[in-house]
Formats: sequence, C-alpha cells, structure tokens
Amino acid sequence: MYQSSTIINHIANFTSQRNTELLAFSLLKSVNSMISCLSTRIITVNKKGDIRAHIFFENSHYTVNDSSIEVESALRRSFEHMHDSSLATLTVKTKTGYSVIHLLHHDRKSEQFLIINLEEKMAKESDYILSGLLSIYSNFIKLLNESQTDELTGLANRKTFDSAISNIFNTRPQEYKKVERDRRIQESHKYWLVMVDIDDFKHVNDRFGHLYGDEILIHLAQIIRSNFRNEDLQFRFGGEEFVILLSADNQMECMQILERFRRNVEEYQFPNLDTVTVSIGVVELKKETFHITSIDYADQALYKSKKSGKNQITFFENMLSQGIAKKSDIQGGSVDFF
Repeated sequence: MYQSSTIINHIANFTSQRNTELLAFSLLKSVNSMISCLSTRIITVNKKGDIRAHIFFENSHYTVNDSSIEVESALRRSFEHMHDSSLATLTVKTKTGYSVIHLLHHDRKSEQFLIINLEEKMAKESDYILSGLLSIYSNFIKLLNESQTDELTGLANRKTFDSAISNIFNTRPQEYKKVERDRRIQESHKYWLVMVDIDDFKHVNDRFGHLYGDEILIHLAQIIRSNFRNEDLQFRFGGEEFVILLSADNQMECMQILERFRRNVEEYQFPNLDTVTVSIGVVELKKETFHITSIDYADQALYKSKKSGKNQITFFENMLSQGIAKKSDIQGGSVDFF
C-alpha cells in the first residue's frame, strides 16, 4: 500500500515546477518511483505528426532529445488511434509485456503522451494511484500554460521569455544536468531575437478605439503563427510589441523569413484599414551576451527601422558595421553587484 505522505511529496514536487519540460521530467521521476516498470517516456507530437520532444527513463538513466526523431511504427499508430478515437488511455500488448499509453495534454500545437512499459498488466491499485496523479498533472499543466499565455492573442507572454532564453542555451537547474541531451543541431545553427512593433498603432486606437485595436493585435498574432514554425517561439511583450526567437542558419536566411512576414502583414486585409505595417529590429542571440542586453540591441535596431521610415527590417549587426551602434561593455557571465 502506498503511503499517503509519499504520494503527497510526489505531487508537491512536480507542482513546484514552472517550466513545462521540467514538469514532465518531474512526473517521470514520480511514476518510476511509484510503479515497477521496465521503462517510461514522455513524447510530444506536433499537429503534423512529427515527434518534437522525447524524455526517456530506463535503468535509472534519463535521456532527453529535443530534435525530430523517429519512434516505432506501432507506437505511432497507437497515437493516431487515440487521436482519431478521442481516447485518453490505451493498453497495448508488446513482445516484452504491456505498454500503457496516457494522453497527458493537448492543445492547438501538439499532443503529449506518457508511455509506461510493464512486464505484466498494471495492478488496480497502481492504476488508481496513477490516474489520480495524472489528473492533477493535467490540471496543473493547464494552469501553468494559462499563466504563461497572453490572454488576448494566445501567444506566450512576457514572463515566459526568460525561461525560453534559458532553454535555448541549455541552462538547467542542477538536478536536470543529469539528463543527457542530443540536439542534432549543426554547428552553424543560430538563433535570432526579433522585435516586431505595429507602425502608428496609437492612431488606430485613437481613431477606432481600443477594442478595435485589440482586434488588430489578434489578427497580427494569427499572421505570426501562420508565418513562423512552432519551434520559433512567439511572444507578446505588451501593447503592440511582439518578440520572436527565430532559428536560422545565417543572416540572409533570417532576412528572407522576416521579409516574407513583413510583406504578408502589409498585404493582409485588416478590417476597416487600408494597410497595417510593422517595423522590425533583429539581433543574433549569443550565449555570452545577457538576454537583457540582446533585447536592448534588438530595440535599437527597431528604433532605427522606425526612424528610417517604418515598415522595414534592421539588423543590429549591420548598425555595428556602419558605425551607428556599439556593443555594451557588459557581456554574459557573473556580475558582482556588491
């Protein structure tokens, strides 16, 4: 029989997390310590059916893979069957025993599954405890997602930005450093901090009112979602300002992606308005640069776009090469304030 204090400790542990990936990691720890299983894993599948994240636990050893990976065809078919049949749980007979698959969470971007591999069918007591644990997990992740989402546009909000930057550069709490990570990213792969601001948005609010201004923000968020990949993290920073963490191998590729987005905004038929345009400032993200400094660089580039006539894209690196901007003396690392 499980001790109630042990169950409560597990619940307290994973509900203390404020990062969805760490939350999944903590859930795996709880499941493996409470149920005798061969292995467990959590897999996230996007709406295209691609596996986008994979946390695996076996023999007291964790592995995390953030890249696009392949899984067994039988497991993929199980995911599809659960999706098509609206099933929350599925038990499948395997060569080594049984696999119990639970749908942990789903939204418009992805579905997340927990897979527990067992030698024998799960005991009723274990199944009862697990169901309760997963119900709490599901409710908590919904609350967590709501707290990290801008209510108006559905994009991530400002306070999730810091953790997103940390995720990009593999900054993890000490416990999480036990996890092996295979990112399969080429050395040339780069990230770019993109700041987007609606031109003359104050005039829209003054002319049509704030409710109509909100409608413009909703439309722009939809354009952002349709023009960038799910992997390109998208935020509403507040007001008419949006931020995108964009992955591109070089500045030319980044420019092509952003130019297509800028043009799509300009050509979009917003209700009651002839044209809405955006100004954009960009800087390459560097691990050795504080993200606050990177925001300042992108903001300087955005200001240059506004000052130069609006509806255009400016890279901070180009401003440096032209001698109209300079880097901060403070770079990443430890800073002594006292």
